[in-house]
Amino acid sequence: MFDLVNVFEVFLPQLLLYPNPSDPLNGEAAALMMRDRAAYEQRVKEYCEKHAKPEDVGTAGKEESSDEELSEDGEYASDDDETIPGNPDP
Repeated sequence: MFDLVNVFEVFLPQLLLYPNPSDPLNGEAAALMMRDRAAYEQRVKEYCEKHAKPEDVGTAGKEESSDEELSEDGEYASDDDETIPGNPDP
């Protein structure tokens, strides 16, 4: 349907530049945007300073976990042992 390049280079930048408060994902932000544009812009700046620090770029996926941590009780089979019931190998 949409190329991933179009999503990142066209769709998201347009959505960020021209948000649609009449059909919001975040109702609180949309209401603030329609009521008090200056307060909305100040809140956006605060959120950017808090959550979009340049030094944090690339650190979101740094936490590592092993399969053992995710399924310590052995409840889940590994991909190598995965079989589909009722469909024997030919």
